[in-house]
Amino acid sequence: MSLKSNNLLSLLVPIAAIFASLYLINPNPQFFTTLSPSSIYFGRDHHHHRPHRKHPDTRNDESICDDFPPGIPPPNTNTTSYLCVDRKGCCNFTTVQQAVNAVPDFTLKRTIIWINSGFYYEKVMVPKTKPNITFQGQSYTSTAIAWNDTAKSANGTFYSGSVQVFASNFIAKNISFMNLAPMPAPGAEGAQAVAMRISGDQAEFRGCGFFGAQDTLHDDKGRHYFKDCYIQGSIDFIFGNARSLYEVYMSISYILCHCHF
Repeated sequence: MSLKSNNLLSLLVPIAAIFASLYLINPNPQFFTTLSPSSIYFGRDHHHHRPHRKHPDTRNDESICDDFPPGIPPPNTNTTSYLCVDRKGCCNFTTVQQAVNAVPDFTLKRTIIWINSGFYYEKVMVPKTKPNITFQGQSYTSTAIAWNDTAKSANGTFYSGSVQVFASNFIAKNISFMNLAPMPAPGAEGAQAVAMRISGDQAEFRGCGFFGAQDTLHDDKGRHYFKDCYIQGSIDFIFGNARSLYEVYMSISYILCHCHF
């Protein structure tokens, strides 16, 4: 087997493991059907022009972006800027982190990062210098950002988050955040695996999914609002010192939380 195949297999194994473990906690067939292994995207660090492929029955080129939603991204306004992420390369960026990096520091405008359906396998960090960002997915069952760090691999639970937000006024809509580290064995050390760490003030999550095993959602500090979200995990599946309001759906194997509301 080639080195490239081995690398791909090593990434697929933990993904399959967490899918199996989450399904055993509480089945959600719609989510796992939509985010099949064939939809997984491994991020690259460059932009793409609209790619083409040969149609099997003709000699004409057919764009894989022909079904891309028209008018995306919409034009900027005086108060709002728009960026677009698509794993096929059909708009501005192919990874979410690229789009975050492109947002000007300390801008007062709202920047909406429109994220097309797909599975974005990358670790994302929104620094304090980039407030007023929105992650706009297409559905929490079809758009996801995921990584597989643990407290052991990241040198601490606080640093294991697949997505870490330190900026204020962050908003996420219709998107899932996942940590793909396998379900830990009882008593395992360093197995904490955060899907989302939110440390900025005045954050809002609507229609989002949070998937993991141990320590799924790190509601670290600040004031946050969660509406119509789905949170799945087991030990300490929500923890932190934030002051937050939850109007959500929760799925757990057993409860052991240390929350401060």
